[in-house]
Amino acid sequence: MVTALDPLLIAVVFLIMFVGFTRRWSSWRMGRDEPRSGDLAGLMRYLLGHTRILGNRSAGIAHLMLFWGLVIPLFIVILAQFHFTMPDILAKVLSLLADVLGIAMFSGILFFLVKRISSADSVSPKRIILPLVALLGILLTGFLAEGARLSIIHPHFAWSSPAGWLFSIFSPNSPVFMQIMIRLHFYIVLFFIAALPFTFMRHLGSATLNVYYRKKDPRGKLRPISLQEGPLGANRVQDFSWKQLLDSEACVSCGRCEENCPAFISGKPLSPRKVIQEILKQMEAVNHGRMNPDDPSFPLLQDVITANEIWSCTTCMACVEQCPVFAEPVDKIIDMRRYQVLGRGLLPAEARPMIRDLEIYGDVNRKGAAHRDDWALNLSVPHISDEGLNPEILLWVGCSGAFHPRYQETTRAMVKILKAGGVRFGILGKEELCCGDPARRLGNEEVFLDLALKNIASLKKYHVDKIVTLCPHGFNTLKNEYPAIGGNFDVIHATEFVMGLIEQEKVILKYPVTRKMAIHDPCYLGRANNIYEPLRYLSNAVPGINLKELKRNRENAFCCGGGGGRMWLHENIGRNINNIRAEEISKSGVELVGTACPYCLTMLEDGINFLEMEKPPKVMDIIEIVASSLG
Repeated sequence: MVTALDPLLIAVVFLIMFVGFTRRWSSWRMGRDEPRSGDLAGLMRYLLGHTRILGNRSAGIAHLMLFWGLVIPLFIVILAQFHFTMPDILAKVLSLLADVLGIAMFSGILFFLVKRISSADSVSPKRIILPLVALLGILLTGFLAEGARLSIIHPHFAWSSPAGWLFSIFSPNSPVFMQIMIRLHFYIVLFFIAALPFTFMRHLGSATLNVYYRKKDPRGKLRPISLQEGPLGANRVQDFSWKQLLDSEACVSCGRCEENCPAFISGKPLSPRKVIQEILKQMEAVNHGRMNPDDPSFPLLQDVITANEIWSCTTCMACVEQCPVFAEPVDKIIDMRRYQVLGRGLLPAEARPMIRDLEIYGDVNRKGAAHRDDWALNLSVPHISDEGLNPEILLWVGCSGAFHPRYQETTRAMVKILKAGGVRFGILGKEELCCGDPARRLGNEEVFLDLALKNIASLKKYHVDKIVTLCPHGFNTLKNEYPAIGGNFDVIHATEFVMGLIEQEKVILKYPVTRKMAIHDPCYLGRANNIYEPLRYLSNAVPGINLKELKRNRENAFCCGGGGGRMWLHENIGRNINNIRAEEISKSGVELVGTACPYCLTMLEDGINFLEMEKPPKVMDIIEIVASSLG
């Protein structure tokens, strides 16, 4: 029964909700401009499939029940307001569907209530109990009203309303009671709608927007900054872009980023969830007028997010991979590093020599251009400019491939494969500089740009179109980050290229490598660029290999600990990340570990040596394994 005041009450409720969401909107719109296009089709797939949310099985199923238990009955209720005429059997089926979904929703609500109440986690979602209790009230009053209706008109079992029939057993046979429940149901629904922007349930709007505007570029691609205009990194929340702030607004604080973060797992102070939540707190403080960002006492990001936190990150993107609402903690950490390095000159002391080497020598090994092609001695490796070469590809050697004694073996193995496959290739030799990845991940955009622009000039000088790289960090930088500064090249990782040679039967593998083998997926090849299959294809192509997957593999692979510039930083807090991965490998019982990254190769060898095993598994680059099968 609708009263005269109900339309006014509904209008007031929706006005409160609108004002609340407008205030929330302004909190993340204070950020700097960032071009983003929406993806409606992707959003619909996300909502309908729930694949990302189901990454955590129990919570995902509970969320699925809550979501569909809310959406479909709401749709049925809206349809009912138009008084459509439909066959009796269809009406009963819809009634049954609403009841079943209501029961599912009830189960989901109880799961989240118990989980939150029993959690001792201080960073768990706040303001969640009230909306869940309200949803529980909506369900119970709806079931009680239906139960009272059935006890009046149909006191026997009704297959079309099993929940209503159950509640009819103890509901009074009273029209007054039914009307009271209907009114209570109505008022609780209005309360829930009005409270949406002020409770955890605001993620219905913010998370939906964040998924709609999610990053479509490869995860490994960093957002460029201008050294001439705008802030050098982030020191206040206003220094982030609106999309970065929307990430914080959308965060549901589920903790999946922490559960998969190698820094957090190894006992370091970094928590991706805490980083996001601290940014959210400052957003709210500024937006609600409690703090003036121009006030000297205004807390800066560095006051609430410590140096140990931002320098603990390996930029492995496990947090980005796992986040159910596509939040990206890594780009915020990089922007805070940029401010510390470019704005304050506070690069960690142990990384300063490496940056100085990049500035002076153009590489991280303090060798210089004169020794850049020493690895190729007696191999007759052509320079890209050699007359009559007409190269198909340029082989990008990288700092590790050129100077690190262990990874030089991988570079020579790659040359062996290319020659066996009849590939016309060349190298830049003394004209190749570091790709700039270590400097950029450590926040020094200036050094990165200097190196990158010089490399682009050299590549264009020789009209290079196609580049094959051995290092995933060089691959990611050349493929995803050079285009923003004028370096548009066709960049392929060595594993992809060699896979193509084998598929075309240009390379035949005949000598067996009889080993039980596991693959360690490099972060910057896997999560950053979604390249997993070539590693497995090459391993299976080698005769004798018995491939076994590690417990954490592919997109769930555990980081080696060397990315994000961590190769040059001391690991003084907690356990060493590479030792944790080495322990996992040792428990798998494999004899050989194949990877495709110089950082991973070094870190895993060190980790396995640390374990002092009697028969340790051997760590090799997959390119080396393939080359050994050539004979």
